[in-house]
Amino acid sequence: MPLIALSELKSVLGIGNIYADSDVQEVADAAENIILSYLIFDDVAINGVQLTNNVARFYCYDNTFVIGQALTVTGCGSPFNGSRTVSKTGYDEYGVSWFEAAITNADITKRRIIPNGRAVLTSQATLYDAVPECREAALAVACDLWITRTGTLGQQGVDFQSPAPYRLGRSMLTRVSGLLGKHLDTRGYLG
Repeated sequence: MPLIALSELKSVLGIGNIYADSDVQEVADAAENIILSYLIFDDVAINGVQLTNNVARFYCYDNTFVIGQALTVTGCGSPFNGSRTVSKTGYDEYGVSWFEAAITNADITKRRIIPNGRAVLTSQATLYDAVPECREAALAVACDLWITRTGTLGQQGVDFQSPAPYRLGRSMLTRVSGLLGKHLDTRGYLG
């Protein structure tokens, strides 16, 4: 279950079936991605990958995974994305941590992942889907995104001031940070 259901967002926005579901879903997905990127998970940012003899190596920042854990890898492209089981962990000659998982594919030379990919414990992939404050924060961000996408930002308000041009800036997250409170990732190094 996602943080925001399409029908829920359409109902809150009061738009019924006026707009294409794909347009509304894009906004819901963007809001969910924004909120989830600020929440704490047992995860790592993946900054490089390679595949040799059907063994994929994922280079990451401060690997916390252990052998046997099931992970969900995203943002690394094919064939690296998907459900993976950690088979080995370690550090390279430069002190960069990594973990390995079996993937049947032709060899792929080491390459950087920009922006960073992500590996999260599979058991935590839907950790916040049922947390009301996280769902409400995602819904609030989705509404801001929708208003910015469809509204006319040049109109004057009742106080004859033009709306702030940075509606989707840092203030967007500040407005929902109280809802997210104890769930925010304070490590600050993940991408």
